[in-house]
Amino acid sequence: MANFFRWLTNRATYRLAPGDLCSILSGMGTYGVVKVLVVEDDVVHVRLYREKFPERPNRVAANSLTLGSIHEPGDHGVGHLPLSPATFRGWAPIKFQSEPVTDDELDGYRYWRGDGGGAW
Repeated sequence: MANFFRWLTNRATYRLAPGDLCSILSGMGTYGVVKVLVVEDDVVHVRLYREKFPERPNRVAANSLTLGSIHEPGDHGVGHLPLSPATFRGWAPIKFQSEPVTDDELDGYRYWRGDGGGAW
């Protein structure tokens, strides 16, 4: 079973496209959601939302996903998070729907690119 899970998560990285919403393991017995912003050979750029779910979601209302703020109670998201493919695979992503990437959502990516940033 572990080999099947590894195979499934490895395949998820290679089939990703901008706009894909993926459920991920949050590390606290719950699941989070990321939106794929840009896929490059060595970096997967995602938007990490603050909402957590007790089970892997298979559909969400995209307008209900938020980043929140460090000034609010509970978790907060990250507007742009550059990850190595290995790190992203470690989150066990599973695509469940797609939504268009907006120009505003790419602001962090453009800053990252201008600074010659790295990846986690």
